[in-house]
Amino acid sequence: MAISGGNSKRTFKEIRNKILLCFSKGQLTVNEIAKQAGINWKTVNNHLIYLTGRGFVKEAFSSPYVRIYELTPQGKDFILANISRKLKIEDNRKKAIVNTSKVSFL
Repeated sequence: MAISGGNSKRTFKEIRNKILLCFSKGQLTVNEIAKQAGINWKTVNNHLIYLTGRGFVKEAFSSPYVRIYELTPQGKDFILANISRKLKIEDNRKKAIVNTSKVSFL
């Protein structure tokens, strides 16, 4: 006899919407998105590939140590039209210093 655990899986749409909402404060790294959304970083990474392909997000910075993503104008329009009309989307940018051994955020 199967027992229902009650933990239904989230749909791709729910996961992607949650990731997009994380960007309301500005640029984020994959790990920051994962922490805010409560989603495994690898899952976030896979969905960011999809969202980048759809033109909703783009890489603002990339190095061997970190990737920073931000919403595109198309992504902002999508959020306001389909997820939350009342959401205030900020355009905060990260400042990073990269040297050969690590990346530091200011």
